[in-house]
Amino acid sequence: MARQAVELHSKSFKSKSEATAYFKGMLNRYQNGEELNPDDDTLLFELLQRHPEANEKIGIGVKRFYRERSPIHPTSCFHIERTDGTTTDFSYTTCISGTATTAAQQFYEGCRYAVADELIHQKNKLFKDAGGTIMCKKTGIELTNNEAEYRHTSPKFREIVRDFIADHNITITPAHITHGSDMQYIARLADPKVEHLFRKYHATKAHLAIFKKYER
Repeated sequence: MARQAVELHSKSFKSKSEATAYFKGMLNRYQNGEELNPDDDTLLFELLQRHPEANEKIGIGVKRFYRERSPIHPTSCFHIERTDGTTTDFSYTTCISGTATTAAQQFYEGCRYAVADELIHQKNKLFKDAGGTIMCKKTGIELTNNEAEYRHTSPKFREIVRDFIADHNITITPAHITHGSDMQYIARLADPKVEHLFRKYHATKAHLAIFKKYER
């Protein structure tokens, strides 16, 4: 039987067992009560979309992910703190076993694709104007372009997408998404007007900074 791949926006896994090992390793890197770093936070949010109760788990919106002991099992697992302060736990194995990404997650991926080229351009220009190195916002270490990530600070990217959907009264359906051809899975916003609106919205809301890349 062919292995079933697990496709996220930021990372692909050849099989569910490979994805399980990766997220088990991620969980074990943290202590109970510890908040995930921004890279792990982004990837875990993408994985959460596969959970069969993703809408209920996310609720009003995800503020942060952290590790904590399960309220019903003598083990630790990933937890969510929502933007309204409520919390819940979830199983990464349930997410991995879940179905393909939802229309909401594909819309999120389409928004990322919409601004990707512009953010790459901005990052390259920052390093060129700075003479080749920029200080990491968190560590203060001088970084080259290849050592750095250009990352959303506050608000987080998912918060910008959430607010864009609310401010423009968008009800997401599969019709909002189109995909790449030639067996290449790329979720894009189907309507160029919506894509243009999001680029403008993102430009007014986003704050980004240079950070050292985390090991994944």
